[in-house]
Amino acid sequence: MTNSVSDKNTKSRWPAIVVFLVGMHSILLGLTIYFFTDFFYKFFFAASLENPFFVRQSGTFLFLAGLFYLYPLLNLKSYHNLILLVIFSKIVAVYFLIANAAYTTAQVMIYLAAFFDGLMAIVLVGVYFRIKMNISRSKKNILNKEEAGIKEIA
Repeated sequence: MTNSVSDKNTKSRWPAIVVFLVGMHSILLGLTIYFFTDFFYKFFFAASLENPFFVRQSGTFLFLAGLFYLYPLLNLKSYHNLILLVIFSKIVAVYFLIANAAYTTAQVMIYLAAFFDGLMAIVLVGVYFRIKMNISRSKKNILNKEEAGIKEIA
């Protein structure tokens, strides 16, 4: 059976799963950058770091952004428009990474990060429109039920 209850639940949950994964990516990356700054810098940039202040600041920012990305999960129907801000932030991240890759010792890693941020933005666009479509269907169903109720009374 292709339309089983578990298939419908999986289809209706995938937007929440994607939003969760995007948020957790930023949270975990932020925590890694903050708490394992030297390791992170050596692993991704093959360089040592003299002053970790701004690197840790970026880790803190990513952590907080990740928390913000998770906020729509409180109620995807009510907060679905916040996903547009997440998409915008991912697009800005792609621009930033590409525009500043030449300043690093590991340009390939920066371009790879830009690719994955862009991929997340594209998937989130699909999530956003899926949620909008579900909201539209719900409203139509409510209107149809109301119209059916009015016709029965008449």
